[in-house]
Amino acid sequence: MAFIRTGSAKIFSLLIALFIGGCASTEIIPVIPAAQNSPEEILRAKEIWQKIEERSRTVENNPEWIDNSYTGINIRSLSTLPIGKYADYKKFLDNGTVYIINHPGYYTFFHHPKISRKDNSPSKGIMDIFLEKGSASWTDIFWENSSEKGNRKRYDKESLRIMKEFERVESNFLEFKSTEQKLVIIIVPGNYKKYSSYSYKNGNDEYARYLNEVTNLSESVLYLESKKPNRGQLLDEDLNTLAEFLQKAEATSVMLGGEYLGRCEEDFYKHLSGATGAAIPVFIVPELSPVSPDDMNRRMKDLLDSGTKLESRAATYNILNNKYDKLDTIPKLRNLKSRLTYERPGENNIPDP
Repeated sequence: MAFIRTGSAKIFSLLIALFIGGCASTEIIPVIPAAQNSPEEILRAKEIWQKIEERSRTVENNPEWIDNSYTGINIRSLSTLPIGKYADYKKFLDNGTVYIINHPGYYTFFHHPKISRKDNSPSKGIMDIFLEKGSASWTDIFWENSSEKGNRKRYDKESLRIMKEFERVESNFLEFKSTEQKLVIIIVPGNYKKYSSYSYKNGNDEYARYLNEVTNLSESVLYLESKKPNRGQLLDEDLNTLAEFLQKAEATSVMLGGEYLGRCEEDFYKHLSGATGAAIPVFIVPELSPVSPDDMNRRMKDLLDSGTKLESRAATYNILNNKYDKLDTIPKLRNLKSRLTYERPGENNIPDP
């Protein structure tokens, strides 16, 4: 698949509309301010990543923890949280913001063929295996020999690299914010264990393990289930619960990510925006909002830079200009303040050969 490469450009602090000479159409060029991280913020991020790495080496490497991680989602459900406790979560807000991630890891666990654990350490989760450089899930051998692929579509390597990068960013962000004790609400695909597209419905519940890994038993993380596993809307009672929770926690904004843009995420965006109105605006985060590989096309700007890292400006541009042809309306957008929240120190993301 060929994409339009985006070269480096000077960064301004405003969005500008650029009229292409001789064309009637107008393209919105997103210009994202360069992050100005203070020494204190850099040190703080380093400490958080050190805590994450330490937990991965110790707690999550323990056979007892691994076994328990498969028994269910060890996150508190917002639907069972007493109303009297809602205000207690104000202390977890990130300058008034709550982060909501709709169907995290959907591509890896519901879209991609089942990844075998053969020859992989039990300490590695499915997402770890998927993100590894040179993972078998990326090779032609996997597609030719896998007995689990069924009728799953085989995507070209460029599309897979994009999905790999979005999954990396999303997973890292969840780990960072949960460890930082910021308020995160996860929308889990409803009744996913019985969903025909769940690649791990027979055997260990790998999706539950993944959610437990990236949320770190943090008391600042809650979850709700969507009405259906392949749609983003909530049950009416859960939508009302969420809206009341946001109000009583005194949230001033919601930053929304998840899978996929123009599908489940847009369902949820419309649903929640209608419930909260202008009082608590909802913003989609381009860095956390992948489009389905089925919707990738030649009109969109290349989402990866030369080192296969996510290009935030291109991700924002594609949404603002509806390059995916999937959005009914252009949503409100807000970019992440800093890459420190999703770039692990020393992490390398080299494309597979």
